[in-house]
Amino acid sequence: MSIYAYALLVPIASPLVLPLGMERNTELVYSSGLAAIVEPEISLEALQAKDERLLQAVLNHDRVIRELFLQTPLLPLRFGNGFTSQEKLLNHLEKHQQQYLETLTQLRDKVEYTLKATPCNLLDDSDTIDAKGKAYLLAKKQRYQTQQAFQAQQCEQWELLNQLILKTYTNVTCETRQPDVRQIHFLTQRNNSTVSTEQFSLWQVQCSHWQLALSEPLPPYHFLKNTLG
Repeated sequence: MSIYAYALLVPIASPLVLPLGMERNTELVYSSGLAAIVEPEISLEALQAKDERLLQAVLNHDRVIRELFLQTPLLPLRFGNGFTSQEKLLNHLEKHQQQYLETLTQLRDKVEYTLKATPCNLLDDSDTIDAKGKAYLLAKKQRYQTQQAFQAQQCEQWELLNQLILKTYTNVTCETRQPDVRQIHFLTQRNNSTVSTEQFSLWQVQCSHWQLALSEPLPPYHFLKNTLG
């Protein structure tokens, strides 16, 4: 069994409403000016034994972090961080206390947004070309050139989207590992965390070859360095 760690935070004066974890109530473990949100007696091996249970555990991990983030700034930890004893957890927090507190200070007034960009496909009507011989080959060539132009414009729009976001936000990171979807993560002020409808609409109009979707305000998942896991 492990003491499962969800997030780190600076203790606050007002009491937190601690959410239900994967199997039981979460708890606070204190270490000087730092605290960890944990759930005792969790078997990581059992959580990962079946795909269905693993997926539910990941969803619960994310839920706990988001419920806490609505109440206080925190550092979300990646899924799967467990300690064999509270003593080992406290030793870890004491050893890395300074870097964790510095990161919490840097991110305490920030929230993260994720902009998901899915490439649109140009309708393939080559099977409906009503021509034969040279006319058919010409139509196929024109179709290919149109496709190439569309893809070139799509690449230009992706670069434009990055530039538009970088003009407004200084903390930006991109993910392009998946060919069918790209993501841009950026930080904004916690007390003014709403990306305007007009701004999002402008991005969509200027990037018409992409389908855009904007997340709700999130914990700073993609802007953490040197944290657990």
